[in-house]
Amino acid sequence: MSGSDTNAVKLSLRVDGPIYAALQQDARSEKREVTEHIQRILAEFVIAKKLLDAEKAKEYQLMWSLVARAVEAAQLICRNGEFGSNITYKAIQACMADKSWASDYEKYVQDNPYKHGNPRKGTINKEIGFRIREGIDGQVIKTSDGKPAKVTVTGSIIQSYTPMKTFAQTAVQD
Repeated sequence: MSGSDTNAVKLSLRVDGPIYAALQQDARSEKREVTEHIQRILAEFVIAKKLLDAEKAKEYQLMWSLVARAVEAAQLICRNGEFGSNITYKAIQACMADKSWASDYEKYVQDNPYKHGNPRKGTINKEIGFRIREGIDGQVIKTSDGKPAKVTVTGSIIQSYTPMKTFAQTAVQD
């Protein structure tokens, strides 16, 4: 979640088939993988029950907000007919042009947003890229060896992005 200050714990559990199927369906409606969806449900639960330190809860909520707003920016770009292979980069540019988003991002990464080497940036930037792809149902461009292509950028809060060849119109409708 927030890079160096989070110790992930691997959890293995059994879930009855009907419950798992329901979680899968709900995850699809939220455009999440089922394991990510379960993680989010658990995080929201401990926040709602006030079982998590208030500052850490705010940090999670800030990250979720930043990611959601970046996805909304990408969806708007697609709805406006401005999709390009650089949709992730365009969405990041749009977000950084929004003073509120830029300020929240700097608050989240706890440093200059353009500075490289911040593990908090790596964590959220990967999440933003992944969520944008899911949020527009984007199909990535692959190299000749079948791996996702990568475009390097400078002068941005991100250092690279995965270009996309298509998106689903149904995924970006209001």
